[in-house]
Amino acid sequence: MSKTKRVVLATVAALLFWLLGSAFTMVTPQGTALTATNTVAATTWSMWQEVPGHGSTYSALATTQYHDQLYLFARGTDNKIYYTTARGGSWSGWREVPGNGRTFSPLATTTYHDTLYVFARGTDNRIYFTTYSAHNGRWGTWRQVPGNGATYSALATTSYSDRLYVFARGTDNKVYMTIYNWHNNRWSGWRQVPGNGATYSPLATVQYHTQLYLFARGTDNKIYVTVYTYRTNWWSGWREVPGNGATYSAPGTATYGNSLYLFARGTDNKIYVNTYGSTWSGWSEVPGNGRTTSPLAATQYHRGLYLFAHGTNNLIYMNVLR
Repeated sequence: MSKTKRVVLATVAALLFWLLGSAFTMVTPQGTALTATNTVAATTWSMWQEVPGHGSTYSALATTQYHDQLYLFARGTDNKIYYTTARGGSWSGWREVPGNGRTFSPLATTTYHDTLYVFARGTDNRIYFTTYSAHNGRWGTWRQVPGNGATYSALATTSYSDRLYVFARGTDNKVYMTIYNWHNNRWSGWRQVPGNGATYSPLATVQYHTQLYLFARGTDNKIYVTVYTYRTNWWSGWREVPGNGATYSAPGTATYGNSLYLFARGTDNKIYVNTYGSTWSGWSEVPGNGRTTSPLAATQYHRGLYLFAHGTNNLIYMNVLR
């Protein structure tokens, strides 16, 4: 298989989800480490419902909005890469991302310079990406991110300060990044994120106000954050997210309203949220009694915050905050 097709990602014939139906009847384990210190009004959340299309997956999901549509990506149970879109409450149905990509891990997606980017770990552990342009309706081919990076996990990506940032857990479990500049069509090459952080899981990143936030599950299962300010070229260094949360998966993050939302699978497999404005709110359970064994994906779309999860029955679910 050619390099552009090595990015092996998975089929949506059964995209992975664990949250509804019998999945919600799981017995709660004892001693959860993510403790709900606050409550979220149940009336503000839609409650968990299956994403239309009967997709299933064994991994986490990736989501973003692009050209007034909500895009959701998943590794299918055949390791191919699939996506579905929503507009005005109607979903398109699952279809394969062109290029015959394959992966064993979750995906990462964002928009940059009016282009949709999708990143994946290939079956050779190299890091690949493809793009989609709404202007001509065409997908690019899968190609390797320059720099010869490798990973055993999924990736995290976002646009910030007119650059495209991609983060990865290295094969040495350290945290690395590479930056793409559209203006000169150059990648910076992989380098370690300052602070000597280490993780066994994928990462999560988002821009909040004028700074870039990067989240990781530590090797002690606690959740850490480091913050980058482009104007001063300064990283804050890794520090624990307040609230004493713990997880066995990567966190998920998004901005909504004037707050940063951080989502995590608790050690009891329930789904928790911690919000940040001027201070952190503390961890509280997302209403709906959802369960998952994978990382979460979230994005703001129109007037809602869409949270997606892989259910314990391998189906794909969503819960919307409005």
